[in-house]
Amino acid sequence: MTALFTVKDYRALPEDLRVHLLDGVLVRDDAPLFGHQRLQGRIIYALQRLLGPDSVFAAPVAVIVDDLNVFEPDIVVLDEPPPDTARDVGVPLVVFEILSPSTRSRDRDFKTKRYLGLGVKEVWLVDPDEHLVEVCDLGGSRLARGREVARSYAIDGFELVPETLFTRSEPEEP
Repeated sequence: MTALFTVKDYRALPEDLRVHLLDGVLVRDDAPLFGHQRLQGRIIYALQRLLGPDSVFAAPVAVIVDDLNVFEPDIVVLDEPPPDTARDVGVPLVVFEILSPSTRSRDRDFKTKRYLGLGVKEVWLVDPDEHLVEVCDLGGSRLARGREVARSYAIDGFELVPETLFTRSEPEEP
């Protein structure tokens, strides 16, 4: 039988090692592609314009789900930021996961249910391949694509339009 890693083992890892703990197994992710980071930056920019810089954080940010699961969502929105010395953020208000071919099923099928069970109010699944945004909460999920507006019920006034989010902007002429 293989020994499982726990939160205690996770906390003993070097600070710069980017891994998730999924059912007691350490899973390392490669650095995301540029398109993933571009989307992450756009979402963070929109959130910070509304909420300010002290409530919105980008990966790597540890969310401890239970003794065998520590997730690192792409973006978290917090009611209250943790102390500067903390390595995990407690239970986020909202989590954003930008789907990629290697993480799609893990983010959608495995992590979303666990985030919601932990008390996260919404999980936003941003799908660059399908150009859609799915907002999941305990009541179900809402899809938005094209010019449809994805609205948050947990963050007053926050919304994204997939067409705008996924359209690459051209540099401005001097």
